[in-house]
Amino acid sequence: MRKHHDRNANIRNRASPLRVLHVGPGRGQRGGIASVLAELDAQQGQFRREAVALTIFETHGFQNVKSLLCFFFFDIPCFFWALLRGVDLVHFHVSVHGSFYRKFVLYFLARLSGKKTIFHLHAGNFQQFWDASNSLIRKAVLCFIRGADAVVAVSSAIATELQGYWGIERGLYVIGNTASGAEAMAGAALRKHPTAMDADATPYVAFVGRLTEGKGIDELLGAMALLNCWGLKVQLRLAGAGDIDRWRRVAISYGVSDQVHFVGWLQGDEKLAFYRDAAVFCMPSHFESFGISTLEAMFIGQPVIGTQVGGFFDLVEEGVTGYLVRCGDVPSLAIRIRYLIENPDTANEMGHAAVLRAASRYSINVVVEQYIHCYQIVSGSK
Repeated sequence: MRKHHDRNANIRNRASPLRVLHVGPGRGQRGGIASVLAELDAQQGQFRREAVALTIFETHGFQNVKSLLCFFFFDIPCFFWALLRGVDLVHFHVSVHGSFYRKFVLYFLARLSGKKTIFHLHAGNFQQFWDASNSLIRKAVLCFIRGADAVVAVSSAIATELQGYWGIERGLYVIGNTASGAEAMAGAALRKHPTAMDADATPYVAFVGRLTEGKGIDELLGAMALLNCWGLKVQLRLAGAGDIDRWRRVAISYGVSDQVHFVGWLQGDEKLAFYRDAAVFCMPSHFESFGISTLEAMFIGQPVIGTQVGGFFDLVEEGVTGYLVRCGDVPSLAIRIRYLIENPDTANEMGHAAVLRAASRYSINVVVEQYIHCYQIVSGSK
């Protein structure tokens, strides 16, 4: 009996792994999808143990004529060559505009080659993209989404959108993102918040993301001004890239320029320390498909103040790991910030609960298992 078992194990070990080609941005690009691909690439060993071999295919963007030419004369031939080398499944990571157009061209090639495909939607503003598109683009959207062998949403809200607007019922999976660097510090990074009486530590509100209108920067600055009116002066520190000069001018108009600090694009330990030392993490986005920076903050032990949109509903448990306010509601935003800064024990409790929620739902092991399950169903091996 033992020999029979060993023989079956050897057969499985000799079997070729399922080869999955992940297609997304690269070539020095930053952002949510690029972070997701980096996380997946870092888990190659865990995927291999489950007989799945990943290859990351990075495309050029459409920022200028040169990158456009590189896509058509470099990326497309390389992609086609990868298909010919025996890829079993092509996993497309899709957002709006250029991201969609590039992936659709490559999807068309994959289907012509008879490959199975997955459409993975990362954009929280995909419905707006659809509404603004002409009939030809809408046909391409329907062809891509409905023609894929499976559709993946990064959050329950995106899954609901896919069901409601594009009628996807079968083959729909919700797979969140991971934050391995922050996860490695989970628990050890928990700290006490500085109290309002600690004269040596001015509390600061942390923000990590693109410095754009859609991330709610204007609302954050407005909340700082309102807190000043209420007699609570705190700092706002923003990590990320964007039109910093513009937001400095807005900060001046609100009268809070001396409290607002732009710390640039942070990575690695520097970014984790930025989360750790804050009084609260705040991300008042107008739309948010998932929220990788929110997940990072949760793993570090931060309570989160977000908005009632998209992926926040999956990440934040209202009143337990943080708070969700209405999008654009500056007074509610300021009230929640003030409450957590003036009640550090409550903020600490929420931070502990945030770590537990992040670990139970978005640990590397949990998310990789979800990918594996999806691949096994699509490939017919389960």
